[in-house]
Amino acid sequence: MNQNLKSILRFFLFLGIGIAIMYWLYTSQESAYQIYCSENNIAPENCSLLDKLYQDFSNVKIGWILLVLVLYMTSNISRILRWMMMLKSIGHPTTFKTAFIATMTGYFVNSLIPRAGELARPGYLSFTDKTPIEKIIGTIAIERAIDVTFLALVMSLGFLMEFDMLYNFVVENMGDPREGLLGNPIVWLAVAVGILACIFAFFNRAKLRQNKIFRFFEEKLKGVWEGIMSVKNVDKPWLFILHSINIWIMYYFMTYVGFFAFSATENLSPATGLIVFIFGTLGIVIPSPGGLGAYQYLVTTCLNQFYGLNYADAFSFSNIAFWPIYFLNIILGLILFPFVISYFMDGKKEVEEKSN
Repeated sequence: MNQNLKSILRFFLFLGIGIAIMYWLYTSQESAYQIYCSENNIAPENCSLLDKLYQDFSNVKIGWILLVLVLYMTSNISRILRWMMMLKSIGHPTTFKTAFIATMTGYFVNSLIPRAGELARPGYLSFTDKTPIEKIIGTIAIERAIDVTFLALVMSLGFLMEFDMLYNFVVENMGDPREGLLGNPIVWLAVAVGILACIFAFFNRAKLRQNKIFRFFEEKLKGVWEGIMSVKNVDKPWLFILHSINIWIMYYFMTYVGFFAFSATENLSPATGLIVFIFGTLGIVIPSPGGLGAYQYLVTTCLNQFYGLNYADAFSFSNIAFWPIYFLNIILGLILFPFVISYFMDGKKEVEEKSN
């Protein structure tokens, strides 16, 4: 199948997932809102969730939303500067402009096709700077490991603050962790086979190097490992750590500051902001475009079930918090698109000139 056709089909698949989640969430919230109106003696003609969403968005305090966007871009700048430190440590420094375009292009692609941005970002940088892509992937791998570590720390803090509430939610909505994948013997068998294969390859690597395919993958894995080890050789480890901390502080404040943009959430506490932030982050992780649908579902559920906010207000806030950042990623991606195209066209022209 043509690669472009595959990309188009993948885009519509994941976009469909996001839209399906949003449609299901909207219809369920519409039903809940009708019950809320009935309980509060609101006339049916004045009880439209779509009208409420429009009214809530119309009354959003724009200043707070702009501050959320500033916090978001601040986190992105820290992420870009941290990435540049890793690239420099493996002998492939890049400019802020190139790293910025690569990062924001990645976010733009992620907003359309989940996780595809993780390929677009290193692909762009590899093309512009002629850096081996496997080394770039290694730096991104260590980024993700750091992100997972910080998410685990934030979730641990949240569990300490609201242990009973969060544990009950996980059990009720995700099932017993002993069931599912972790309880499937085939999964454990596959893991065991994979480990044994790695051990076999390691002790027989001298013979296996005679195989071109093995040498190819070994070289690529070495490049990835070099990228991962870049974190050990950064010039200023303390600055690297500060950037990592700042990224997640900004993420948290994006949620908490967003509370002040909406009258129904402006009195919620910083602790509530932490729990909502955790649920929202988990929503972004779920594979739909930019977390579309999944983010709204988890944030709405969190605010309603844990903090007593009515469904309609919780749903409104989830959209107020989601769409400004989503649209900013789209807008920046479209603005930077001509730069991306020009780089690729110049590179293609250079290759054609060399071939002639």
